[in-house]
Amino acid sequence: MSVAIGLAVVVERSTPMRGAVELVVHHPPAAAAVKPGQFFQLAVAAPQTILRRPYSAAWADPQSGRIGFIFNVVGAGSGWLAVRHEGHELDLLGPLGRGFDLDRTGPAIIVAGGLGVAVFPGVVRALVGRGRHVTVLLGARTSAQLLPADRFPGAEVMTATDDGSAGYHGSVVDLLASARGEGPEIFSCGPTSMLQALVERTRRLEVPLRSIQVSLESPMGCGVGTCLGCAIPRPGSGYLLTCLDGPCLAADRINWDRITDTFHG
Repeated sequence: MSVAIGLAVVVERSTPMRGAVELVVHHPPAAAAVKPGQFFQLAVAAPQTILRRPYSAAWADPQSGRIGFIFNVVGAGSGWLAVRHEGHELDLLGPLGRGFDLDRTGPAIIVAGGLGVAVFPGVVRALVGRGRHVTVLLGARTSAQLLPADRFPGAEVMTATDDGSAGYHGSVVDLLASARGEGPEIFSCGPTSMLQALVERTRRLEVPLRSIQVSLESPMGCGVGTCLGCAIPRPGSGYLLTCLDGPCLAADRINWDRITDTFHG
């Protein structure tokens, strides 16, 4: 795996949905190396911050050398990143971890809850490019927090909101029953509670866990397997490290009865 360390230049800043910022940076070596689902550790210079912050690449374009990052502003680190603009430099470490395995055939269903959608523009682009039928299920608290459907060209998009302001009134997981294809493969990212609900629902729908891949939002201090802060329980006994074994994992590699919710930021 090729890992880039160095400065990237911010070339675009936007707010694609309420509470979120998208920064587009120019770094050709990293854009050429990243695979859908991998993440970067971004250095921040906010007061009293020491550790880099992990962010999945929302998308990458090797031709232009650009990478997009979509994130919520939840603390000092993300607050510092949120006010970067064109011409500012960001210190990147990555791409890191394991991305999604996209090389199977057949229909694919994306289940994205909240900011879990941030990893999927590039994933959907890659799946559609492989000729796979893709259904994107987007969930958020309210319509203003949904990433626009036009960010997923070539895919069918269905939405769910907690307040009923767009699409289905309820959990995005509830949309699974109406989105099922013939032997679908599921890709998901979102809060741990949503992923647990997804696993429970797919069990009732008799979708095997090996057909589900999840991107985990575990806190990561170092991103390279040193600090052990991103350990998650595996079936039986022992642990996996999100930063090395993931963040994208087959759902049958995780002990869903022992995993606990964590801070997503």
